[in-house]
Amino acid sequence: MSLKVRIYLDKKLNLDLDFILEKEDAHYLMNVMRLREGDNVFLFNSKDGEFKGEIISSDKKNTKIKLISKIENINKPGNISLIFSLIKSSKLDYLIQKCTEVGVKSFYPVISEKSVAKNLNIQRTERIIKESCEQSNQLYLPAIHAVEKLEKKLKSLDKNSIVFFADINSSNKKIEEVLKKNKNREFYLLVGPEGDFSLKERDLLNSMSNCIPISLGLNILRSETAAVVGLTILNYQIN
Repeated sequence: MSLKVRIYLDKKLNLDLDFILEKEDAHYLMNVMRLREGDNVFLFNSKDGEFKGEIISSDKKNTKIKLISKIENINKPGNISLIFSLIKSSKLDYLIQKCTEVGVKSFYPVISEKSVAKNLNIQRTERIIKESCEQSNQLYLPAIHAVEKLEKKLKSLDKNSIVFFADINSSNKKIEEVLKKNKNREFYLLVGPEGDFSLKERDLLNSMSNCIPISLGLNILRSETAAVVGLTILNYQIN
C-alpha cells in the first residue's frame, strides 16, 4: 500500500528483531488502517532511527512485526522548547498536536496568574504527542514536563538560555540576529494565557536579561495559535 504507516515503540530497535505489539497499536494497524499479514509498517523509538517492518502474523491475541531494513530519515530533534500557560483541554489538545507537528523539543506547562486551567492530564498528552509524531514523519518524541508556576519555571532556567515571549506590543524584528549570535544556547518560546500576562509577570519578564519579547504579527492570536505560529517562525529562522 502507498500510505506510510508509522508506529512509535518504546523499545530497542535493531534489524531482524521481532516484536509483539501492544493492543492499542495492534488495533490501530489491523482494524483502523486495515493492514494484513505481509504488509509493511515503519517503527521508530526516538533513539535508534526508523525501521521498515513486516507484519508476519496477526490474530485476536497478538500482532507480530519483524524488522527488515533501516530507513534513512533525516528528521532532527526540535530546537525550541515551548513554555505555555495552561488552557482549556480542547484547545490544549490542538496546541500539543500542532506544535509537535511543526517541531518542538520539549513542552513545559506552567500556571500563570490568568491561567484558566490548573491541571494537565500527562498520560493523555503523551498519547497525543505519540500520535502526532507518527503522523508527521518525526523520529523524536518531545518530552512533556510536570506543571510548574510560571515564575518558578523562569527562575529555574539556565541564565545562558534565551526565552522569546510572544508580546503583541513588541516591535522586535531581530529574531534572526539573536538566533545567529547564540547558536549554542537553549531556546524557549513562552506563550501566555488568553488573558495575557499580568502586570507582575510582565515586570518579571522585562527584568530578566535572557527574556526577549517578539511580535507574531499585528493580529491578536489565541494562545494555541500563537504557540504554533511562534514555533514555526523560530524553526524557520534556525533551519
